[in-house]
Amino acid sequence: MALTEKTIIKQVAVLPEQSAINVQWANQVLRDDEIISETYQRKAYTKEQQAEFEAEVTGAAAYVTAAGW
Repeated sequence: MALTEKTIIKQVAVLPEQSAINVQWANQVLRDDEIISETYQRKAYTKEQQAEFEAEVTGAAAYVTAAGW
């Protein structure tokens, strides 16, 4: 009965009216590959935080292009 933790991106939303990108992650605890707990965290990035966004989010380049940064 092995427990593992995993963080995955659940949602990325481009908010053009705020010139921002909102990201939602799920923090999952799995027992034998079955989710037994899941919590969420969100973070919004503005254009001034582009470098931080690119460092923290997998596939960020496509979202940067979509946001017009």
